[in-house]
Amino acid sequence: MPSPRLDYAVCLRLEGRHILLVGGGAVAEGRALAVLDAGARLRVIAPAATPTLRRLAEEGRLEWLPRPYAAGDVRGHHLVLAATDDPAVGRQVAAEARALGLWVNTADEPELCDFTLPSVGRRGPITVAVSTGGQAPALASHLRQALTAQVARHHVWRARLSGWLRGHLPRGGARQRLLKDVATGDIGARLARGERKAAWVLLRAELKAWKTSGEAP
Repeated sequence: MPSPRLDYAVCLRLEGRHILLVGGGAVAEGRALAVLDAGARLRVIAPAATPTLRRLAEEGRLEWLPRPYAAGDVRGHHLVLAATDDPAVGRQVAAEARALGLWVNTADEPELCDFTLPSVGRRGPITVAVSTGGQAPALASHLRQALTAQVARHHVWRARLSGWLRGHLPRGGARQRLLKDVATGDIGARLARGERKAAWVLLRAELKAWKTSGEAP
């Protein structure tokens, strides 16, 4: 049996992007919540919608058009999601999106997808995503739960600290060494043990040395 082609894993930045979601059931709700968390501008087209989707529409967090999908509805969007119980609708949405060069994902129809949606867990700025290429969603969900449970509070601290340092220190080998120390070195080890004060002492010493040497801003 030939090996399946591998997906190219990316994390999309959807802030302010126009996303179309066709469908109003439980699966569609999950997709809606995910793209809203990413800051997307969401339009939902479905004759009926879950209570959560209706509430979000009433709050102005998404636009709901309570009607069936119509030809041309994909126009004006950056990304298209379909999650309906009607395979014919999914095929129509996918065909029209692809004809316009739009990327589309159709739930439970891998052959109609230009991209797959991994099972995602979040802890602060850390995202754990598990994909099986659309072949075993239940297994992806199981693995995601197991892996996300291993992300501890100190990992979140280290991620946020690294982000702050990247934003305030100049690029170069010195910054890379400090970031590695936060991630896997002595500073990170102290944070992992809950020794935050000791970690800050080490970090301040590093930053002071940078300031003295003229490397830091």
